[in-house]
This record gives sequence, C-alpha cells and structure tokens, in this order.
Amino acid sequence: MQNYKNKDKHTGFQLPGPGGPPGNGGFKRQLVDFFKDRRWLLLGIVIFALVICLPTPDGLSNEGKYAIGLWIFIVICFLTEAVPLPVTAMIIGTYQVATGIHSFQEVPRTFMDDAVVFIMGVLMLGALLVKYNIHNKVALHMLRISGTRIDRVVLGMVAFCALSAAFITEHATVTIMFPIGVGIVSLSGGIKKVPKLGKLMMLTIAYGVIIGGMATPSGGARNALMLSFLSGIGIHVSYGQWMLMALPLTLILIPIVTYWLLRLFKPEVDDLKEVLERIQQELNADGPMTKQAKMALVIFLGVVVGWVLFSRQFGVGNIAMVGVILAVILRLVDWNYLQQKTQWGVVVLYAGAISMGKMLVSTGAAAWLAQKILYAATAFEVAKGLPLLAATTTITAFVTNTMADGPAVAMLGPVFIKVAELADTSPLAIGVATSLGAAFSYLLVIATPANAIVYGPGFLKASDFLKAGSVLFVISLVLSIIGLAGLWWFAIGIW
Repeated sequence: MQNYKNKDKHTGFQLPGPGGPPGNGGFKRQLVDFFKDRRWLLLGIVIFALVICLPTPDGLSNEGKYAIGLWIFIVICFLTEAVPLPVTAMIIGTYQVATGIHSFQEVPRTFMDDAVVFIMGVLMLGALLVKYNIHNKVALHMLRISGTRIDRVVLGMVAFCALSAAFITEHATVTIMFPIGVGIVSLSGGIKKVPKLGKLMMLTIAYGVIIGGMATPSGGARNALMLSFLSGIGIHVSYGQWMLMALPLTLILIPIVTYWLLRLFKPEVDDLKEVLERIQQELNADGPMTKQAKMALVIFLGVVVGWVLFSRQFGVGNIAMVGVILAVILRLVDWNYLQQKTQWGVVVLYAGAISMGKMLVSTGAAAWLAQKILYAATAFEVAKGLPLLAATTTITAFVTNTMADGPAVAMLGPVFIKVAELADTSPLAIGVATSLGAAFSYLLVIATPANAIVYGPGFLKASDFLKAGSVLFVISLVLSIIGLAGLWWFAIGIW
C-alpha cells in the first residue's frame, strides 16, 4: 500500500502517512504544489468571480455581465493553458447553459459555423496531400527556388504565404503550406530533436498568412464586409484602390516577420540541404505521380478554385468538405485515415471560440465594451483625425484576438464608420484601418483559423503566440497608424 501511495507524487493528492510519505513533504507540501500547479486557473476563477459579483453597470444586461466574466476567464486560460484548450472550449458551451445565456438547444448551434467546418476540411485536405506526397513536391520546388539556407527558406515561406493569402485566400495557402512545414520538421529529425525549428515553421505559416490577408479585398471576409459597409454610405472602393492603400504594409512586414521569428526561434539547423536530399530520395522512391495522386491534386486545385470563385455563395467550409467527400467517394482516402490524421481538439477549440464571439454579440457585451472604450478614447482627446484612427484600429486589433476577425469587423465596423462621420473624419480611412486592425491576429490560438491549424500538431504552446506575436502586434499597429495612415495615405490623398 505504501508503494502504491509513493508511485507517482505528481498524480494528485495521495494519502499521507504520519508526517506524509517519505520524501514527499507531507500533506502541506502537496497542498502547496496543488495550488502552484493551478495558480493561473485559480487566478482566472477569482477574477471571474469578482466580475460576476459586481453590480451590473448601466446599459449592460445581467447576461452581458456573465458573458464578460466568462470572456476574461477564457482569455486567461488561452494565454496560460491553465486548462487544456479543447476543454476550455467546452467550458464556454456549458457555462452558457448553466447561466441561462442560451438554452441547451441553442448552444450547440452556436458551436457550428462555416469557419469550423473549414478548419476540419483543411486538416483533412492536408492529410490527403500528405498521403500522396504532394506536399513534398511543392516543398522541393520551393527549396530549389529559395535555396536551402534556413533564413532564405523562412523569407521565401513568409513571402509565399503573404502573397498567396492576398490573392488565392488564406484558406488555400494554409492548406498548401501546413503539411510542408510539418514535413520539414519531420525530415529534420522530428520535433523532439528540432523544437525551435518546429515553432519557427508553424509561426512562419500563420503569420505569413496574417500579413497577406490584409493586402487585397479577396484576402479575407473582414475586407469584403468593410467594402459592403463603406458602399452602404456611398463610398465605393475598387480592388486596385484597396491594394494601393494596404499592400505596402504587407510588403514591409514580410522582412520584419522573417527577421523577428528567426531571432526569437533560432533553429537547430542552418541549412536544409539534407532535407532537400531526403525529399528527393522519397520522391525518387515513389516514382512518377500515380493516377490517384493526380486525382487528389485535381480535387485540391478544384477546392482552391471554388474558394476563389464561390466562397461567398457556398462558404469556404462547405467547399472544403465537397473536396473531402469526393476524395472518400473516389477511394483516394478512407475515413479511418482521416479520423487518425485530423486534430479534433483544434476543431473543438475553434468551435468554442466562435460560440464565445456569438455570445458576446448576442448579449450586447461586445457593443457595450466598444462604447466604453470609445468613451475612454474621447476622454483622452483622441476623437478626431489620426488620433481617432489610432484608437479605433487599436481597439479592433485587441478585440480580433479574442474572437474571429469577421465578427470583429461586423460588430465594430458600422460603429466606427458612424463615429468617423460624426467626428468629421474620413470614413474610408477609418474603415480600411479597422479592417487592417482586424488582421493583427498574432496573440491567441483562437484569433484566426491559421493559428488554430498550426497549433494542431503540438509543436507550439499557447504562450508561443503571445511571445512571438506581441512584438509583431505592436510593430503592425505602429506601421499601420503612423507609416500607412499617417504618411502614405496623406501622400496619395486619402485624407
């Protein structure tokens, strides 16, 4: 019995003998360890309890107060991983039912969204590309173009992700690059041997996609939403005009993101020549592309075309699932393979994030928070011109990291455009800057599907996004407010 009690002192509370088990420090020691290991969870609970116990402010419903309390708790959990992230997502649904924010019939509907289906579809399409080594063929061509030196590879990947995300959508870019990043890490010895390379590859893909999505109207749903809002007040922005306003920021950020990630996660290998040789050996062993591999490639390219041409009509998630269904029907892949290769925790995680965003909007909590922040901005005399743009962009950038970028722009865009009109400030400048701020999803796993997808293989911790993204977040804000809106837009006559 004593051996059993001493088997693993880290599995929780054990039954202490007189003075505690030998070498274990007794019950007091276990209690200290218990609270130390769960300090972030306890901090989140304490802050949550304080918010819930405070009187409900004017203009905010009780449900809205409960929603803000959960929002703060979840952000703490996402930043510290106090609870496994998929479990954190489950808490979001259970809490809404327990507090009466939504009924148990309504909550499951808030977990289902086209973005969730898209993430699931992308993970499955990525598995399909890996099955037929298509990702290695793309990686081989990329390495031949960029060279095998790690700094050139990272620069090439950031540039490819950024420019691709601007024109063929973020979704297609992540689907192409994600298995390539995983493959490079695997061929370099695996994540245990090259952990920094693993983090570098995943964040290169995610952040490359983020900075590219702002460059053109086709770069993300948030941009299309903003164009619609501006059109509603008689401001019609062409594709070329948007690019003229936003593309310079993407081009400037490409070398900055490359430099910062290489400095922060200095990889264990300086050259990927060996990886290139191993990829070539694998491809030589496989021989020419089989009929099945060609069919898989055609399906993927068809999905990409569908995203570009029909995503507004059918949704990116549904189009991705059409590709998966075709692959299964044509027996290019079986369900057991997809089930094993899909990171279901990532799907649950993003579903919970979508539900939380809908909860903040439906309870009025999001609008109340936005109003209070705008009042604070007015108090600090930033209610007109460039200072107002700085305030609205910063607010949007913070909000977009706790909910999807589309809902963030849907919630804040109309409010900020109206504020611009009342403040005699360019609605075009405020509107486009708001959409750009919604792209700065560097900080949290749930901020964008790209972050959630690259988090899936387990190469990254949630804190890695905060560590790497906080600097890029500040740099992006400064460049967009001072460099872009403050200088470039004045030069081209936007103001």
